[in-house]
Amino acid sequence: MDKRRNKMRKTVRTGMAALFLTMFGFGNLPAAMAHEAGMEGMEQGKDVTIKGELVDSLCYLAMASKGPGHKQCAMDCAKAGIPISIVEEGTGKLYTVLPKEDKTGYPASVIGKMGEKVTLKGDLYENGGNKYVTVESVE
Repeated sequence: MDKRRNKMRKTVRTGMAALFLTMFGFGNLPAAMAHEAGMEGMEQGKDVTIKGELVDSLCYLAMASKGPGHKQCAMDCAKAGIPISIVEEGTGKLYTVLPKEDKTGYPASVIGKMGEKVTLKGDLYENGGNKYVTVESVE
């Protein structure tokens, strides 16, 4: 009975994490809408370099899965559309990684480095306390 209850709790937590990401973890408003959304004072599109590990958001948030032992699962999740994040080295801050342009997926150069420590260069955006970084390059 306890195993079944624990499995149900894990399923509920995973589902809630997925719902949270779906509702709050995606997108940013175009600059033209910033004023209407009360974002006029926010810094948008600042060039940044972040050193850290690329993770799939769902497994990282729900199960703390990361590292080389989770690489294949993370790659499969990214290919399936689970958002990619980078966990900043030293601070543990989590940034949602976004493709450089809309209507595109993650580049193969990003997916192939899941579970690895990388240096990601891109543009930083913040919205509602969430941090996002577009991919310019990843090494």
